[in-house]
Amino acid sequence: MASSTFLFSLCLLFMKVLALAKAQQPAEQPAMLYKDCVGKGNYTTNSTYHANLNKLLTSIYTNTEINNGFYNFSYGEDADTVYSIALCRPDIRPDDCRSCIRNASDSLVRNCPNFVEAIGGLDNCMVRYANRSIFDRMEQGPYFWVYDDRSNVSDVVGFNQSRMTLLGMLSDQAAEGDSRYKYAMGQRADDRKIIYALVQCTPDLSASACRDCLYNASGLIPQCCNARPGGRVIYPSCNFRYEIYSFYDNSTNSIPPPPDSTLTNSIPSPPASTSQGKKRNVVVIIVPIAGSVILIACVCIFLRARKQKDSSVLA
Repeated sequence: MASSTFLFSLCLLFMKVLALAKAQQPAEQPAMLYKDCVGKGNYTTNSTYHANLNKLLTSIYTNTEINNGFYNFSYGEDADTVYSIALCRPDIRPDDCRSCIRNASDSLVRNCPNFVEAIGGLDNCMVRYANRSIFDRMEQGPYFWVYDDRSNVSDVVGFNQSRMTLLGMLSDQAAEGDSRYKYAMGQRADDRKIIYALVQCTPDLSASACRDCLYNASGLIPQCCNARPGGRVIYPSCNFRYEIYSFYDNSTNSIPPPPDSTLTNSIPSPPASTSQGKKRNVVVIIVPIAGSVILIACVCIFLRARKQKDSSVLA
């Protein structure tokens, strides 16, 4: 009887240890919405460029002095200099922005190992880096589009006209922003629906460059989402999104007023290939299996102890 009680207590201890181990597992990072490992050269693992890249990206998402969601930093010297830009949606808070940039940076480096230039993003932010200056430049490639594939609009012509009118109006407003913000959000009603849109440029662009970037981006709509009720196009220097529901939050305290007062991925992201990612998968699989085995063993021991107790009472 004493041995059964000891084994049962030991089982409870094992279950607590497993629960603690599961709680301490690193959280799964969200999958990248889009990415491109730009084929313009490679760096060597543990090289100076590699160290500079890691230090630069870390300096972005740990920076608490910038609250406008735009970062354009460089680090290093000569051929080992790394340039990086990070841009968050204007309607998310600074802490959420930095968290998004951290997840996007980690995922981009992991999915584009040893590439000197890469770009990628999550739902709320974009990160890019290169071994050349990318500041104050309007760049249109590589580009991405994401769209809602659940249904198509019925009146394609009317919807397209309302959408293009709204995007054009918002592009003009965004272009008039200053060096901190270049964005605009708003809505427009057609005969059947209200269309909501948000457009954004990296604030280092001039007004004309921002306007041109958004105009060219909207020119991709016929290729990606002509009859789609929701979609977005992402350039390195600008992006826009539209939906038939209000997807943005214009009440966020961190953003000033504008100047004038389920998804289909175009580029699938491969699974993580690092040993850390593989180790995490093993933990996720083994812990539930081991826990189930021990739980069954504990139940058996408990039933056996109970049976022995009942037998002694009958005797």
